[in-house]
Formats: sequence, C-alpha cells, structure tokens
Amino acid sequence: MADSTQAQAQEFGLRKAPTSNSKATEEVSSPSCFRHPSQDPAGTETRDSPTMEALTTQLNEAGRISGTDSLVAQDKSRVDLHPTKQGTTAFDSRSTNGASLTYEAKQHGTEDGVPPPRAIERTTACTSGYIPTSGPKEQPYTNMNDVAKVDHVEEAQRHDQTHFMAVPIDVLPPNADIPEYDMHLLNLARHADPFRMLGCHKVECAESDKRIVVVRVWLKNVDHVELRPRAGVSDWRLPPPLESVQLERKGELLFHKASANARAGSAFEMYTTDPSASSRGCPVKSSDPYVPLDYELLVRGEGEETPRVVYDTYSFGMTVPQYNLELFQSGSCWHVDNLMGSHIITVDGVTGVRFAVWAPNCICVSVVGDWNGWDGRAHPMRKRVEFGCWDLFIPGIGAGEKYGYRIHARNGTDFIKIDPYAQEFEVPPKTASIISACDDAFKPAESRYQWHDQEWMARRKVLGETDQLHREPMSIYEVHLPSWMRGQDGRYLSYRELADRLVPHVKNMNFTHVEFLPLAHHPFEGSWGYQVTGLYAPYSRLGNPDDFKYLVDTLHQANIGVFIDFVPAHFCKDSWGLVYYDGEPCYEYADPREGEHKLWGTAVFNYRRNEVRSFLLGAAYHWLRRYHIDGLRIDAVSSMLYKNHQKKDGEWLPNEHGGDANLQAISLLQELNWVVHKEFPGVFTMAEESTSWRGVTDKADGQASALVHPTAPSLESSRRLGFDAKWDLGWMNDTLSYLCCPVENRRKCHNKLTFRGLYMAHERWILPLSHDEVVSGKGSLLDKCGYLGTPFEDRIRTLKTLYGFQIGMPGRPLIFMGGEIGQGREWKDNRSVDWHEGEEELRKKLCIWVSDLLGLYKSQPALHAGDDETWNFKWTDCDNNNDCIVAFLRSYEFWFNDILVVCNFSPQAYYRYPVGVPHGGEWQLLLNSDDWKYAGGMCGRGNGSYIHTTQGGRLGWPYCLWLDVPGNGCLYLKAPQPSAEEKKRMISESQRAKEPADREGKTGDAGPKDQPEGSS
Repeated sequence: MADSTQAQAQEFGLRKAPTSNSKATEEVSSPSCFRHPSQDPAGTETRDSPTMEALTTQLNEAGRISGTDSLVAQDKSRVDLHPTKQGTTAFDSRSTNGASLTYEAKQHGTEDGVPPPRAIERTTACTSGYIPTSGPKEQPYTNMNDVAKVDHVEEAQRHDQTHFMAVPIDVLPPNADIPEYDMHLLNLARHADPFRMLGCHKVECAESDKRIVVVRVWLKNVDHVELRPRAGVSDWRLPPPLESVQLERKGELLFHKASANARAGSAFEMYTTDPSASSRGCPVKSSDPYVPLDYELLVRGEGEETPRVVYDTYSFGMTVPQYNLELFQSGSCWHVDNLMGSHIITVDGVTGVRFAVWAPNCICVSVVGDWNGWDGRAHPMRKRVEFGCWDLFIPGIGAGEKYGYRIHARNGTDFIKIDPYAQEFEVPPKTASIISACDDAFKPAESRYQWHDQEWMARRKVLGETDQLHREPMSIYEVHLPSWMRGQDGRYLSYRELADRLVPHVKNMNFTHVEFLPLAHHPFEGSWGYQVTGLYAPYSRLGNPDDFKYLVDTLHQANIGVFIDFVPAHFCKDSWGLVYYDGEPCYEYADPREGEHKLWGTAVFNYRRNEVRSFLLGAAYHWLRRYHIDGLRIDAVSSMLYKNHQKKDGEWLPNEHGGDANLQAISLLQELNWVVHKEFPGVFTMAEESTSWRGVTDKADGQASALVHPTAPSLESSRRLGFDAKWDLGWMNDTLSYLCCPVENRRKCHNKLTFRGLYMAHERWILPLSHDEVVSGKGSLLDKCGYLGTPFEDRIRTLKTLYGFQIGMPGRPLIFMGGEIGQGREWKDNRSVDWHEGEEELRKKLCIWVSDLLGLYKSQPALHAGDDETWNFKWTDCDNNNDCIVAFLRSYEFWFNDILVVCNFSPQAYYRYPVGVPHGGEWQLLLNSDDWKYAGGMCGRGNGSYIHTTQGGRLGWPYCLWLDVPGNGCLYLKAPQPSAEEKKRMISESQRAKEPADREGKTGDAGPKDQPEGSS
C-alpha cells in the first residue's frame, strides 16, 4: 500500500518521499504524521519504502487522501485514512507544525501484535484555480457562481473518546531552549522562518525510548499563559487533577510587559486504551511514538483577573495547498482571489483569517494590523520558498480589521505594503487593507449576497453560446460614478444611492448598457481610476463590495448590462502600493526602459512573470464572477502591444526577436479573451487601441496551444487578440475635428466624415464619444459643435445631428455622461454633472431626441444586428462636400428592414433635396431632428409621415426621394413595408433556405432578401 501511495503522490506532482535513513526525512518530519521506523539487527534503518511520515505529510499537504484507505508502515502497523464530510475542506493543523506537548512514549503491542488503528481526517484538495482547458464546475445562473474553489471550511471530525494521556515531566534537555540569535531576530521582526522556532517541535533526546516535544508560544501583551487540551476536540488529556500546564516566560519583552516568548516546562508520558483490554479498563502505553495533539491557551494580560482562551497561531499547519501555489506559479491561476489575500476560514474548528501574499525577494514578512498594534514582531509569516509566497493563519480575528504587510527587504529596509489581493480598502487618503465581510467565496450560502439577476444571467449565457450577442443592440452610457451625481454639499453618494438614481435615468434614455470608468481601488481620484492599486476591490469611497453588487444587480433586473474599465497596462507608483513591493522590482519590469511609462508617471506590469500574469488574469475573472460584470473594456492596449509606445529611441528595449511587439503582453491578452469567452459565454470584451494593429477583434484558432509558449516566435506573426470590439478612436477624432471647422471650411475636410468606410470592414467597432474628449481643456461636446461665435441654438442642433450620425453608423454607440443633456462645461471629476442644465427647454428636448434615437436603435434590426457585415452598409450620398450632407443606408436580412439616414452638417436647409434609394414606394419618416417634439422649426415633414419615391434615381439608384433636409439636421426613414402576408411568406422562405446551409455548416449570405422588382 505504501508503494501505491507513493505513486499517488508522484501522480499529483509531489516530491518523492525520502527514505527513513535520509537527512531529508528529519527535515520534512512533523507532528502531523506517524513514524514507524523498523531497524535491522545491526540497527540500520531499511530503505524498502518511504516512511509513513513522509508519505502522509505529502498527501495531507496536497489534500489528495480520499476514500477510506489503510497505509501499512514498515513495522506492519496500520494507519486508516478516513475523509471528512464530503463537500467541505477541513484543514488539520497536524499537517505541518501542529501543536503538541512534551511527552514520553514506549513501544507496545496488542495481543495479536497489531497496534490499534489511528484515524486521520482529511478531505480532497482545496482548489483555488484551474487550467483553462476544463473550467470550473459551477452551478449556472445562481449565486453558486460566487462560491470559491476552496469550499467553506468546517471543523475537522474527531473521536469522542480520549486516546492519550500526557504525563508532565520536570526536566527539559538544554537543547529545548530557543537560540539567542533566533530570539534576537524574532524581536527585530526579521526572522525568515518563524515556524522553525515557534509552535510545537521535537527535541532530540539521549534516551532513545523517549520523545521530547517543546511548545513555544509567541504572544503580545500577555503576562500569564497556561496550556491545556481543547475540550471536545483534543484526543489527549492531562493526568488528574491537572487541567492545564503553566508556561514559563523567557527572553525580552515583545511590548511593554508582554510575554515575548514562553516555553513548555513539562514532559509527558502518553497512554491509550487497547480495545482488547478495554473491558478490564487497563490503560496500556500507546504504540504510536509520535502523536499530534490539539491545545488551547489560557492567557491573562496586565490587570486581567479572568483568563481568556486564545489559540496559538504557530500551532496551525499550512492552509494553502502546494497544488494551488503551483498553479499560481504557472501563470494561469484564474481563481487566485481565493488563494491569495485575506480570507475568513475555519481550521480545526477555530475561526480566523488566512493571509497569503507573494513577495519572493524579501527576507521576512509580517502581518500587521489593528489587533496587534501594527507591530511587525507579533505575527511573522511562513515562507513557501519554492513559490516566493508567504502565508499565515491567525485565529481570533475577523472582518473589518485593517491590516497590511510589514516587509524586511534584502537591502535592510523595513516598510509596510498593502495587500494586492485585498477585497476592501480604507477610504483614501488612508491606505490600509481591510479584511472583507463580503467575501462570498468563504461564507455559508445563507449569508452571501443574494442575487436576483438569474433571468439576465441565463439570457446572457444563451446569447453567448448561440453566438447571437453581436446581433443584439448595444448602446453604452459611460459613467464616472464618483462625479455622475453628488449629494448636498458635494457629498459622495453610495453605490446603493446611485442605483436608485442611475437605473431610472439609463432606462428612460433607452441605453442598453452602462460602462463604468475604472472602479478598482485607486488612491488618486484625479486619475479617474486609471492609476490602480487594488485590482480586486471596488472603490471604497462609494461603499463596500456588497453595495456594488447591489448596483449591478439592480441594473440587471432593469435589463441593463454592466461593463467596467479594466486596467492591466500600468499601475501607480505610490510607495505603499505595488511598486518595488518586496524592496525589489516585483510586479513591474526591473529595467526602467521596460518597467516605466514616463509620460503617465506609472509603472508597467511585468508580463514576463507568471505570478504577475496570474494576478492580472485572476483580477479580470474576479470581477466577472464575483460581481456579474457583463464586459471588460481593456484600457491602453496600445501601450501593452508596443514596447516603444510613446517612447523615444533609447528609452525602450526590443523583444527577443528584435521587434517592437511585447510578445508576453500579446499572449496575456489572447489568454484573457480566450478564457473569458470560454468560461463566461455572453461576456463582451473591448479594446481601447489607437493604432493600426490588425486583428484586434479576430478570433485565433488553436489559440490555447499557443499560450503554452507565450514567447514562441510564432506569436510574432499572430496578431489576433480575440476581442469582441475595438474603440474607433479615429472616427471620434475625425468627426469632432470636422465639426470644429467653420462651415465654409468643412467642404475641404468632408473626407473626415467618410474616411471610415475604407477601414470599417477590418474590425468590429465601438463608436465612442467618450470622457477623453470632454476633459483637460478640450471643452464639452457642445463646445465642439461649432466654432467661435456659433450661436447656442446652432450648437444644440449640430449636437443632435452628431448623435444621429453616430447612432446611424455601423458600430455600437457610446456616449459619456452629461452628453445627453448637452452639458456646457467640460467634465471635472470633482463635481457632479450639471443636471440643472437639463431643465432648460432646448437641453430637455435634446435629451428626448437622444432617447428616441436610442429607442429606434433598439427596435430596428438594421441599425444594430448587421453592424459587423460590410454588405449591411451602403453610401447613397457621400461626395456632396459643398452642401456638407452625407446619406447612407443600413440593412439587415430583408429589404423592408432598410433604414435611410441623412445628415446635414451645414446651417443651410435644403428643400426637395434628392436622395437615391433602392426601393420604390412609401418611405416612412421615423425621426426628424427638426420636429417640434425636439424644439425644432419643423422644416419638412414631422415624425411618422410618409414620403413617396419617384422613378429615375440619383447616383445609380433606381428610385429617388425628394426630402426637405433641415439645417444642422438629421432624418431617419424606413423602407416601404409589404403586406403582413407577404412579409410572413418571405420570412418563412428565408428560414427554409437557411436550413440546408446550416446542416452543411455554411452561414449563407445575410444580405437583403427578396428585393422588390426593379430594385438593385
């Protein structure tokens, strides 16, 4: 059985257990396991099989014990392995440095020569991540999506009866004392391996039949310490009448009159009851020479009369399994939010907080916080050397505690850093991390946030799986939450308060989605959230994580999707943040030519390090899973793709192939999109990319295999990033610069309106009128709709035409907050939108125009369903630069869906203006920006009227519409409609025609069907 166990250990990538006579055996041995070394007559230990101690240690650390098995040691004794309650993950402190008292034990046997079995309770491994080929097994559409891959930890099972009795001894060997040098390092908070000194440890004894164990307890602000077994949990007891053992105080004071170090001053002889002799009630000595014990401490501080029960931090074992750290080190740990950071868990029935942080280069890390006075000496952490991670379980603390990590760097400096994985932070300018009470992954189901968006999530998943998301309307309202609306005297509104105001406004405006400027925690509000420090925490100034969940939930219940800006390109350089995290470059590139963005004054993430990749990818997954976010807009993609982005010669380093592409960043973006689309069907990803990089929205076939070697030369030519859409910044700049020209000069730059047709087919697009164009001295959109001296009324009319042009063009429209009311001032992040301006008559009518436009956009398939096919867009008039008029046709599937859009960017109205169209008959005027409804002068016909075509087209079209086009105005017209029976017939025939193509795996032509006779 030992051989099969060893094979099982090796199967999961564990190290091979050393043989019993090797030096390594003593290094991995711990009170958590049973050791039964058999010796030959010469006294030499055998090498047949690995020790039971080493095998059980490795299996327990990996959490791979399952079922009820028996391990047979070299001396033929048996250890039964029983799993705990299925579905829970119970960590047993005996897996590493478990707490044990000093005892003396002698070998014995039962009548049949087989010692009684000893049960060890374990469960399957807790898994904080997965390789992105299988995905998490989560219950869909429910709050189960928020459950951590590490299940909620419950108390380990125990036997009711007492197995052992510990008899104290009075004399300790000299080597039981802690070395003075180690004591000195602990008092300086510079000990690299505190678990080697603190907790329960074996002490070498000259007498071979004795096992001596010393317990060292490291406590602060304590004068008196006693140690006793845990009632109802520990399987050992002290001999009557002893109930506890007092520990001796030793060494320097940790803080004032605190007990800096205490050690057990007793030894114990262990007894157990042999089942065969139990009827006689005769105690016999245990055959187990090394048995782990649970204990608790009774402590009193200065002036305290009643002792209180505490638990020794250093009596608990490793609570972060090795398999999870290996996944973290691989660069694809998407559940890293459950692995790193602070989480409230229960270990051996004791509730506390598990801390884990990655700091590979430093000497020592301590957890500091309110509970220990921010004293770095109080809670030094255990280092997992091969992974560069530090972890510690601290019992007795809980949610709401502020904390940080005190780091002692290799250069001798000491400083406090935030937790990069913290899910809550103090409100700026304070910087402490907070143990979150909203960490649903580690909470029982009944106490998690209860979502009510199951219908929305189910529909989103279906749209993603059927590849119909790109056919859905997507009009986006871009919002900076801290400045969208303020309370009295500029008070910040909370997420919950904003939900009650934002949802009705967005719904009334007919937007389908909102996009929030970065909400990951950031210290400087003037950065608008783009200089981040806490990628796993929502902005604390507006509320806690549950408050933000409420906002998203409320939007979903109103059928409004939620996008967020995600910033994996750079981070702020505040000294308490991520920069030089452990005293050396850690999250950033070491060479400033790679690791610094001088223009922005920020540091660049090191995409070459797998741990940084896990950090970034895990953050994206965290927002999608924890907060049900529907899409990510990746900021500053150009700075990720190009190593020389906005850098001069000599300020950047070429890649390993001599080029300027950042191959590691490319592979990270590809992996981000691949896994997001695989694990979250229906989630939409967007790139803010301002260069001519081709393939931003192309899906790469076989992309997963390429991710295995992110620096492979093949990726130099693989430019397909896998986004769903790209921001068309070129269209935004061209259009706004055109509108800023005086009317007499616009005819010279008319191509700015039409140039987009040359590249429109290359990608899938978002058409933004974003925050970037209404800040930093650029003025508001209203300012851009004219030039010096342009009347206010003309600016409002031009702005209405701009929105008509934007929503009519192929691409998903995005409008920044305040634009819907024509805000006069440019945006400032420290004040609210000027909502009072929306009460003015012209601005109120502008708001109605935008609402009607977006309502039409949602209801007419031609305006949204065919955005990504080139044949669904046709210019009908694009060369009339003298009159500043453009006209184009939007189509989808059937000819009767066609929409004609006419935009006039001059103040001159044109009567009986001819526009060529493909279909004869009555075209319905759906919207006229000069209608009285929108405070217009009613040039031409009003909304809902019909206009007949004439024979003899214009510019090659077979029919002609003679339209009255208002100055600075916009018209939307719909093609003639067949009878209901004829429409039904055409739809039915089209569906039948699609079926053979679908069976053959062909998509067919999505162009107009069954055009009327004489049309082209």
